[in-house]
Amino acid sequence: MPWCPVCKNEYVEGKTHCPDCDVDLVKELSEEEAEEAAPRPDPEELAELAARAAAASRMHTHVSARNRHAEMKSSAWTFLVVGGIGFLIITLALTGVIFLPISTFSLAVMEGMFLVFLLVAGISFKNAMKMLDDISREDDLETRIRQWADEHLTREFLIRELEEDTPEEMKYFMVSETIRKHLMPAFPEVDDAYAEELAETIYNERFPSESV
Repeated sequence: MPWCPVCKNEYVEGKTHCPDCDVDLVKELSEEEAEEAAPRPDPEELAELAARAAAASRMHTHVSARNRHAEMKSSAWTFLVVGGIGFLIITLALTGVIFLPISTFSLAVMEGMFLVFLLVAGISFKNAMKMLDDISREDDLETRIRQWADEHLTREFLIRELEEDTPEEMKYFMVSETIRKHLMPAFPEVDDAYAEELAETIYNERFPSESV
């Protein structure tokens, strides 16, 4: 395709003259001219990108399967301890072993409530056990993602389109966006929040002294 050596605009085949610059077109630009002709990021678009990325990071937080398992197990223990102690105390009160200044009906209601706590504890422990499979799958997925990222998302690849004078914060948002743009099609099971976390992790590994 012919190019204008002055304004660096590309023209369709058959054109031989640039009407804006009033010069003849050339078949190709020199390496330096081609770099000058490369599209520069629009500052407004970069600002919009940064705003979107910042908003996304505030709105979405990925909770790993391991953390969900820990939270579920912690809740289960809380219900078990509270329910067990409460059930024991109320049972002792109902059988006359200890005295509580509460009516028998109220004691029976409280007994039922603590029994529910124990049932919730049992269900929570059961759900926590099921989450072990989720942890295994997520660990396997993260291992595959890291292996893929080491091969495809090198530091050189991520900064190939950046200007040398790109501010650090803008560099973070642009590189993170590049990571997400390539990662999500390769791993469609990754949601936006998880992709955000992975992008930050990969960025910090590739640019440890430049992390935002």
